[in-house]
Amino acid sequence: MSDKLEWMNRHFVLLRHKELDDVCKIEGYKIRPDIQSFFDGKTDAEEIVWNFADAGRWKCACELLAYMAHRRAAVWWGYQCLLSLIEELKIAPAEERDIDSIATSFEPTVPDFAKVEPPEPDPAQVAKMEAQILQIQADYQEMRAMADPEMLKMLEDGLEVACQEFKKVHGHHPMELMDMLTAKLAQDPHEIDRDSPIFKAADEIKSKLMTVRQETLDTIHAVIPPKVPEHEAKVRDNAMQAIYRWVVSPDEVNAKKALEVGNECSDTPAGLLSYCAFWAGGNLMPEGEQVIPTPAGLAANGICQVLLMCALHKGGTRKLKERYEHYFNLGVEVMTGKNNWDESVVVGEAPHDAEQASSYNPEEPEKDSEEVKKAGQSKDMEEESAEKSKPVYKRWKPTRE
Repeated sequence: MSDKLEWMNRHFVLLRHKELDDVCKIEGYKIRPDIQSFFDGKTDAEEIVWNFADAGRWKCACELLAYMAHRRAAVWWGYQCLLSLIEELKIAPAEERDIDSIATSFEPTVPDFAKVEPPEPDPAQVAKMEAQILQIQADYQEMRAMADPEMLKMLEDGLEVACQEFKKVHGHHPMELMDMLTAKLAQDPHEIDRDSPIFKAADEIKSKLMTVRQETLDTIHAVIPPKVPEHEAKVRDNAMQAIYRWVVSPDEVNAKKALEVGNECSDTPAGLLSYCAFWAGGNLMPEGEQVIPTPAGLAANGICQVLLMCALHKGGTRKLKERYEHYFNLGVEVMTGKNNWDESVVVGEAPHDAEQASSYNPEEPEKDSEEVKKAGQSKDMEEESAEKSKPVYKRWKPTRE
């Protein structure tokens, strides 16, 4: 025997088809051109599944495995994926967007990386400019001190006379014009005029947009009923229960029940998997006089879509590729026989019921003392109580009119 044991846990037993030719002709599996290289020269579909896995193509591996798998095992596989998704959403629930937010005013927010802050002045450059200004002022004072006072006064008086003549003609003293120019430079050169026609047109467009948003919201509320989380959770639990009952007992009664439950939540992964359980039964008219076979590949394609809906579901702790890898590993456990429904049937508790029980911790009643128990409970009562505490799996039975 080889010491590497590379073959361990790599052989599927719960398969409907093992040969690639059967998977394509009987189940209708379509080989996409982008993955044709994985199929060239291959006849064993199981080998191709593992080649996909070794290449990290988890989605492709799951899709091919769904077409190969025994239908009952495939539904159980999808059921395990739903349990995994439910567990993820307990840790990181999905953030649901409120439809009413459509009618609210939309103010775009600029992300931090796109914000452009005004450049900060260079301290070294500022210090250099200040030093130059001080030097100019010092040179000016030095030149005034060197000049003849009488000549300097005569020059200043003459300059003032010229400035007054300039003021008579232009209405402003030259120094006043310099002050006005300095004040204007300190103002924003691109000041926004709020009375501009473009802003009035923008306000009209916003008003029309809000009207359209409100009309859209009214239309949505008129067509789509509001979500009720409690009802959605109840319908999902009913679907999980119907799926589990069909896996445990895949008869026509449970197939019909899975169809009825699936009709209530067909747009959810649990609802679609309920349909898959119905399709996997092989008869589109359960409990009818005539058998209408399920179209080839319908159940397998449904399983693929269930996995896709789970992988794309909002919230949770895993990304799409991580989920597909996890779902593939769950599929391997199911197809190799490591994970099946036998244990839950023996225990008498469905896995989704156990998930609900683990998340609910009721307050424990006060315990009576051992003396009170012994005094108030006979041996027969103890046996009866022990018998009632045993878990019993009760199969769903329809009511007959």
